[in-house]
Amino acid sequence: MTAWLSLALAALPAWPSRGQDSSTDKIVDFHGSHRARYERLAPQYRAGLGGSDTVLALQTSLVLEAKGERLSFLGEILDARAELNDTDSVFAGVVNTLEPIQTHLTLRLDAGDGGAESSLRLGRMTIDLGKRRLLARSNFRQAVASFTGADWQWQNARGTRARVFYVVPMRTMPDTPAEQLDNDIELDRGARDTALWGAYYLSAPRADRTQFELSFLTLDSPRGTGEISPLDIGTLSARVFRPVPRGGFNYEVEVGIQRGESTALQGNTQRLLDHEAYYVHAEIGYAFDVAWTPNLLLQYDRASGDRDPTDGRTERFNPLFGERRFDTGPTSIYGAFQRSNIATPGVRVTFNPAPRWRTMVAYRNFLLDAARDAWVGSGWRDPTGQAGRSLGQQLETSFTWTAIPDRLSIETGLAVVDSGRFAGQTAGAAFLGSPRYFYAAISTNF
Repeated sequence: MTAWLSLALAALPAWPSRGQDSSTDKIVDFHGSHRARYERLAPQYRAGLGGSDTVLALQTSLVLEAKGERLSFLGEILDARAELNDTDSVFAGVVNTLEPIQTHLTLRLDAGDGGAESSLRLGRMTIDLGKRRLLARSNFRQAVASFTGADWQWQNARGTRARVFYVVPMRTMPDTPAEQLDNDIELDRGARDTALWGAYYLSAPRADRTQFELSFLTLDSPRGTGEISPLDIGTLSARVFRPVPRGGFNYEVEVGIQRGESTALQGNTQRLLDHEAYYVHAEIGYAFDVAWTPNLLLQYDRASGDRDPTDGRTERFNPLFGERRFDTGPTSIYGAFQRSNIATPGVRVTFNPAPRWRTMVAYRNFLLDAARDAWVGSGWRDPTGQAGRSLGQQLETSFTWTAIPDRLSIETGLAVVDSGRFAGQTAGAAFLGSPRYFYAAISTNF
């Protein structure tokens, strides 16, 4: 039924979205999207859940924009719900029903001569920052992180950009498994006494297209919420990269450090500890100027873990509100590997076997950065460190066909893990085996 709905939406004539009112000189634009994705995970690798998980994840977005010469408005309602799941399913990030995730005004400001532009957003919004490893609007996950506050942006004609923002993270609701299983409707709430502020700079491209970016983020949540533990951490990150050319080398290096205080479990007690953590991403690739335009990447990611769970500090990296789909694999009900207490070398190949086909194949070897810290997100931990660091090897692939450009696409993907010794020795018979994950999605824009 959902697949037929998606095809019907794609077959609709283009919406007459831009209608100009000559008396007010404003432009109104209405558009939307719908995605239906079937997912299957078997066996389940998380502690305390059933042997497998299945979900039909449905996401619909409706966007209304009203644009003036200096002032514009954007409103977006996102409906994310799940079918075919049960009480043993994973719900985090899957259900967020009829939520107005964006309602903001944008004011264009005078930015001086030289082709510079500046704007100020006020209200509720989603945010993408840089490569999106620390702050992102997720493209794969159902529920989307949103924030309420102010966001100032500036850029010039050469491509230099700067940004400063101060926002309150919104708590995704409903937040109990029973309510999520029923797809209950409940408006998101601001995280109490919590604030996220940051600054960002991106350099103009050099002659070889290399660019540099720098960002600083502070997340302060002294009381904590249902989704954020009490913490006060600052994250400084730097990134240098060269985009993929038609033929030749491309590369990217991103490094981040965190300092502050955060909550961690020591024994059976939650304690506020000194926080000192880091992450590194490095990749180098070569794009071949031949048919199928393949790009071969060698990659390495590392995010620190807590090396000694008994001392007065924690070194486990906090991934904040970042996206990890493009580094560590699919999220949603899978999400086996997070950017926290992990070290993973890998190789990735992307290519286009036909004009509207995109294909990716990736291999990763996943290790714990700190053997005494947790496999984050799984519920398994060996505080002695005797189970070692090997989480397993993951083979991942995805295929995307753009059936109708800008209107209809079909995507399918697979992630298969050959589990390492850590889970088996830590969980014993409670670990059900190496997980296998499959998804198939149909997406429409209208």
